[in-house]
Amino acid sequence: MIRTLFVAALAALLLVTPAEAKRVRMFTPLEKLARANAVVVGKVTAIEKEPALVPAEPGAKEKVSYRVAVVKVETPLIGAGEVTHIKVGFEPTGTNIDAPAPPRRGGLSPFRPTVDAEGLFFLVKHPTGDFYTITPMLSPILADTADYKDRVAEAKKAAAALADPMKALKADRAADRTLAANVLVAKYRAYPEGGGEATIAKVPADESALLLKTLAEADWKAEASGLTAYQSFSMLGLNDKDGWKFPMVKPGEDFITKTKEAFVKWLDGPGKTYQIDRFTAKVPGK
Repeated sequence: MIRTLFVAALAALLLVTPAEAKRVRMFTPLEKLARANAVVVGKVTAIEKEPALVPAEPGAKEKVSYRVAVVKVETPLIGAGEVTHIKVGFEPTGTNIDAPAPPRRGGLSPFRPTVDAEGLFFLVKHPTGDFYTITPMLSPILADTADYKDRVAEAKKAAAALADPMKALKADRAADRTLAANVLVAKYRAYPEGGGEATIAKVPADESALLLKTLAEADWKAEASGLTAYQSFSMLGLNDKDGWKFPMVKPGEDFITKTKEAFVKWLDGPGKTYQIDRFTAKVPGK
């Protein structure tokens, strides 16, 4: 028999194939939505003439200049309330704002809003400025994307799941329940976008139990909005302290299938009382 703990740990960290491991793994639309402070469907209507000059972080003496785009909100999904417009800051490179933005982490270039650009925007609140930003990993899904309407419909379902987890996890369609479980795990197990400290709290027992049950009933190899139930299971970070052990897999056996079988058994044993740990951004000064 082959011990697979190393393989499992690697899969939990990367969630990608060996070929994909050579490049940065892009967040799926669900992960973007889960990590954003605000998510809106909207259109860029203007770029403000005057830049915003703000500290890069609380307490910093040095200030950073941001150009500011104004986005007309057509559909607020998360965090935007009932505002009609929302400001999005982005950094210029030198004096020519039309020059290509330099690549950042993993070769990713930051998105630069342009007037009339329409899309699904995943926004992060700037720590000191009165505006949001778009990080390279949370690039928007623009309206000219082939499956744009499907992504917006999916985002609406995911936002509803975050607003009412129990209702979403009891949806009639299995696919909708799996989508809800995936976005909830992505939300609960993600550290704050852009850094910062996080607090840890337990997801309520009834919600944890229903979420885990949904994962156990899902197809672990089928993608639901860019994520599989196996990837969501991996994000949980189960270990010996939780009574979890990865299965021993014989040559020729399928690792994911055997892991799901082990998860189902665990859920009927030590996992009965397990509560998922949720990461939440720590509010400065509290």
